[in-house]
Amino acid sequence: MNNKPIQIISWKEDFIENLATTIINDSDGDLSKVTVIVPHHRPARYLKKALAASEQLPKPCILPEIYSFSDFVSSLIPKLTAEFPRKIGKLDQVGLLFNIIEKLRNESTGMLAKMPTDLQLFFPWGTRLASLLEDLLRQDIKPRNLTMLQGEVLEWAAALLEELEIIFVRYMEELEKRGWTTSGLENRTLVENFNGLDDILKDRQLYLAGFYGVSGVEDMFFRYLWDNLGLQVIWHSDPGLAAGRKGHFAVREHRLWLQNWKAEAVSDHSANGSCQLPELKFFEGFDRHSQLSAMREELCSQKVEGCAVVLPDTSLLLPVMHHLPEQDINISMGYPLERSALNGLVEAVLKLQENRNGRTFYWKDILALIRHPYLKMLEVNGDQPLRTIFHQWENALRHGAPYADVTDFVPVYSDDNGNLVDNPETTEELRSEAVQICIDGFKDIETLSELADSLQAMSEMLRQRGGTLWNRYLLDSECLFRLMNEVIPELRESSISNEIFGQSLCFSIFRQLLSSQRVSFEPDPISGMQVLGMLESRLLNFKRTFILDTVDEKLPGTDPYDPLLPDQLRHLLDLPDSRERESVATYNFYRLIMGSEESCIFYQSGVQPGLLDSKSIRSRFVEQLLWEIEQQRKEIITPGEEFPLKAVNFPVGAIVNNPAAIPKEPLQDKLENLLKFKGLSPSAIDCYVGCPKLFFFRYLSNVRESVTVDQDGDRAGFGDLIHSVLKDFLEPHLNKEICGKDLDAQALQDLFMLRLERDSLYPNLAYDIKKSLEQAGKNRLALFLKSLKPTKIVELESDSQAELEMDDFSVRIHGRVDRVDERAGERYVLDYKTGRLHLPRKSFWEDENIWGPLLDDPQAIYHDGTPFLEMIKNSADSLQLPLYLLMDHHTSGELPRQAALVELVTDGREMGLFDSKTGDEEREEIIETKIPALTKVIINNMLQEDSFKPIRSNMCQWCAYREACGS
Repeated sequence: MNNKPIQIISWKEDFIENLATTIINDSDGDLSKVTVIVPHHRPARYLKKALAASEQLPKPCILPEIYSFSDFVSSLIPKLTAEFPRKIGKLDQVGLLFNIIEKLRNESTGMLAKMPTDLQLFFPWGTRLASLLEDLLRQDIKPRNLTMLQGEVLEWAAALLEELEIIFVRYMEELEKRGWTTSGLENRTLVENFNGLDDILKDRQLYLAGFYGVSGVEDMFFRYLWDNLGLQVIWHSDPGLAAGRKGHFAVREHRLWLQNWKAEAVSDHSANGSCQLPELKFFEGFDRHSQLSAMREELCSQKVEGCAVVLPDTSLLLPVMHHLPEQDINISMGYPLERSALNGLVEAVLKLQENRNGRTFYWKDILALIRHPYLKMLEVNGDQPLRTIFHQWENALRHGAPYADVTDFVPVYSDDNGNLVDNPETTEELRSEAVQICIDGFKDIETLSELADSLQAMSEMLRQRGGTLWNRYLLDSECLFRLMNEVIPELRESSISNEIFGQSLCFSIFRQLLSSQRVSFEPDPISGMQVLGMLESRLLNFKRTFILDTVDEKLPGTDPYDPLLPDQLRHLLDLPDSRERESVATYNFYRLIMGSEESCIFYQSGVQPGLLDSKSIRSRFVEQLLWEIEQQRKEIITPGEEFPLKAVNFPVGAIVNNPAAIPKEPLQDKLENLLKFKGLSPSAIDCYVGCPKLFFFRYLSNVRESVTVDQDGDRAGFGDLIHSVLKDFLEPHLNKEICGKDLDAQALQDLFMLRLERDSLYPNLAYDIKKSLEQAGKNRLALFLKSLKPTKIVELESDSQAELEMDDFSVRIHGRVDRVDERAGERYVLDYKTGRLHLPRKSFWEDENIWGPLLDDPQAIYHDGTPFLEMIKNSADSLQLPLYLLMDHHTSGELPRQAALVELVTDGREMGLFDSKTGDEEREEIIETKIPALTKVIINNMLQEDSFKPIRSNMCQWCAYREACGS
């Protein structure tokens, strides 16, 4: 049979339209005997549309058979062999290889004999070994052993490659013995049965449409069809090849193809201008956001019909969707299942079990599960009541221990105002079902089959209880479909499904299986603007193309490192390496832009945050295009305001962070009621001086500080525990002369340990945190007794208060004083501190900038507002201790001698408010005049200021109300 010349459709022309015309003309309108082989499924949809729209084709008619290569091979194998082997997945391949390796270990005298017999360790190597064997079968290569690779690859890799030849032989034998096949083995079977193709395909018109680089079995198969069955090969390429020219560098594989087949090429299209670039616009942005902003602006500037947005990276899909104009848009690309919200739920379920501690679960893991939107959107009679119940559960978890038993939570379905949900009974049924399936159902997983059953139960609950969720969110629906119809069946039906692996290995296998799954989008109709991946764009032409993220790591991209057979060693087995992949990527890129009237190319040049803070490098394809333009213009192109290379810039100004004040007028009555009837504590006054807006949040609003479990030990709770222990230990010694060295330090430490072990959070703390708290508590208490000088304790944890007369009403300053001592007939007020110490500076009481105007004309500074408060805060740091003096003075009727902080953080020393230079008259003036006057000014400022203003300080970054404040 005379070989037909290879036909080239210019990459400047629409390939699908020209292919349809060629097929119709060759077949005289009878397409029933036509078979077309295309690289992938996407062009088949366009070809069918073109044939249906053609006026040359009489209707009705039978459309041609259109296959991808792998589908075509799968359809031929049963006809060639009269057998129907079972096509196995990755799990069966790994299980089969593990059995082979186990037997070889006993026979081997090499490294393989030293490898561990653990499937969990072998599984990641098994998946890579299965992929390597599939590559060998697709290339029709019988491998040889690769020895002496120690030091070049890891031990497992060296051991497997050392026995690769026998592993391959036994793998083939086991597949044949069990009646199994794989995609690679189908290729091998095809090669062995070429002679049978003549009878099967003798009456068919065969077209090979749009392939670029072929090797291995593909090359052998297509060559046989071309030599013997009249295969018509049609390329989308540079027609210069048909004119005897070398052609564009991007069509290198087509040039080699012609040489290897000793074929001729013809084209109906002119080679003149076939390598001329279309109009190109380059956009350089600092980050992804700048690319998307420029893309949207360009898209909105013209009609979107005939436009395509091409994404080299699937992670761009969701951000791009939020920047597209309101038009008919079709998405055609594979989206990784592991990036989906469904996988987020599955991961939450698995992590919950992995961090389990007996019957209890880590509180953050429970939180991640019940906050997942899929569970919160489960419906009962069209309602979604679990939102309310899960909010209760979250609140309970935040107030609980680090590890919680899910059975301890009892929902509240009714309060004083009635039912919180419409149907308490059915809601509780739904909640129990969700807990049983998502938590209890995944306990004690031992086999892949059990894991499959648990995943199936969860999927069925989501499907049946999800209401309209799956109709409204089609991406999520497709992900659930893929999980139920691809992943779960393989887990359940593989040959290793019932092997006892344990939870860890089962979860690991499942994650690896899931990572290989992609949810494909093949929408109809195929009109309107297209969003597709680089591979999905093959053979398709668009008027305008928008190619995003054209950085070198995406185009041509980098292959992930293969620890079994690194790229630099693939030539040892005659396997194609990264050079072939880069050649294909080059062709796909240039073919896409050559077929466009205009191409907009976007890339980012900013620093990518991460461990190494690497800078993005624009693709070598972009560099090549810019170089060609520079050659034409005879000048260097730099980013600027004009095309061809436009820098995407945004106006940058200073970041203004001025939290708004809270108007006081609506809260005036509430504030006055607080002052009249409840009064103020020293800590509340300190809070107001530090930040009036924080005072509003803490004492006048209904906004509560977010509660979270303290995994490092509750510092506030630890301080309360120390206070309680000291009170109970010292209480028997009230009104007695004591000294620390005479008290029993061991008894104090034993009391502390008893109270600590009774604390509800103590059992759930990590071992190191427990030991740290124990050691810190005992050490601090021992040092406290060592520093306790002779004294007489007269009051412990006593209530104390002072009344201040304001213009219209009196305000009570009240609180609890930790301890009052009597020394030489005078009172000493003491406050225990287990944290940072806050004392007014010694110069505070003599600062004329404060006390001059405050004592002479306090009315003048009522409205001085924030500057006055900041001056007080900067000089005094805290007013708690002076206010304790004032309260004790009013309560006892005596003038205290001193007030001091007991420093329990270090050595238990007393840090006094007054030093030895403070005389009696000065001390009396401070207690009876200055402190009351200062307190009245602060309270009047509360009443007369028109708003609660924020005061910025270093403490803002730790403030519990930071988000609500806007700082």
